[in-house]
Amino acid sequence: MSAEHAGFVAGRIARLAKDEPLRRAEIVPVAVQGQHREQVHAAYSRVIWESCWRLHQVHAETDPQTGKQVSFGIVRMANIEPLVQIAQRLYTQSMPADIHLHLCVYHSHFPLVQRSAIENLLDQAFNRKDPEGKAVFNLPAVRKALDTSGAQQHMFVVLASPVCEVGRDWDADWAVAEPSSMRSLIQLAGSIS
Repeated sequence: MSAEHAGFVAGRIARLAKDEPLRRAEIVPVAVQGQHREQVHAAYSRVIWESCWRLHQVHAETDPQTGKQVSFGIVRMANIEPLVQIAQRLYTQSMPADIHLHLCVYHSHFPLVQRSAIENLLDQAFNRKDPEGKAVFNLPAVRKALDTSGAQQHMFVVLASPVCEVGRDWDADWAVAEPSSMRSLIQLAGSIS
């Protein structure tokens, strides 16, 4: 049995080595000074912000109407309570004048009608099936955000619990994931294509 498995793994590695990678991952360390929740949340929100900004710079697209740089990303966190704390920190954090951070918090504790409305908006924003992939720029909420802000850099970020892995077919520009298991990480990578 183990010989068969080793043969399968060797074959898979050989085949994958020939293909161009579809996605690239990076493990980002989180250095926390202290053990109080506030210290952990501060360190973690700093790492999330820096990761989002770096990924935005690499993957942003140009809005055809305004010329502004725009990206749509997902930050997947394992638990709702720290997700809300991080969202509050990111929301109140001072940003450079040229950067506009648009946050959407998405988790399973929302009332069903509110969660359904959020899912409908996110399903539209993360649907890139149009030939040019530019339909997202015509969504009323996105259009309003781009047209009413003077910032040149627009990061649309969804802070999501594992609920984002269930039944969603989203195409994000980038993702930051806090895996609760390897299986969760693999599911998230499969849903963000």
